[in-house]
Amino acid sequence: MPKPKVVFVVGHSDWGKSKTLRALTNDNYRVRRTTISGVEYFVRRMSNDDLPESFVDWMTTVNPERWPNILAALCPDFETSEKKTAAVLQVLQNKGYKLFFWVLHKKFGVNEFIQSSEIARLRTFGKVEVVKDEWEASVRGRKFKAFITSIQ
Repeated sequence: MPKPKVVFVVGHSDWGKSKTLRALTNDNYRVRRTTISGVEYFVRRMSNDDLPESFVDWMTTVNPERWPNILAALCPDFETSEKKTAAVLQVLQNKGYKLFFWVLHKKFGVNEFIQSSEIARLRTFGKVEVVKDEWEASVRGRKFKAFITSIQ
């Protein structure tokens, strides 16, 4: 049986994480499960910069037997204790999840970038792909799907 995995779309607040996940599910924000190349994923849209407490609670109690494959949004803020980013990622690893990070390097339409220190920290937890191009949500959704397919 393949190892359980969590695939994160990564960016700061209002960077297009949720829109990317929405595009991945055919613009339907209510879809909670999606199948990609024959593998079913649970979709967690709210990230640690949307509802930090809810995100932390869910991620720390998730069961890999019930949810072996998860797609989620993540803010790479390792400095704010409220978001508990490193602690959550460590808990997921301890549960046996393999972690993947698809990083939106640049905020859509604005000259703001993910810090190299944040990317380096993500690399300590799993495989990182940094997306330097800037695309509309529908294209991001297709590119994210291609990344997911490449790691199955």
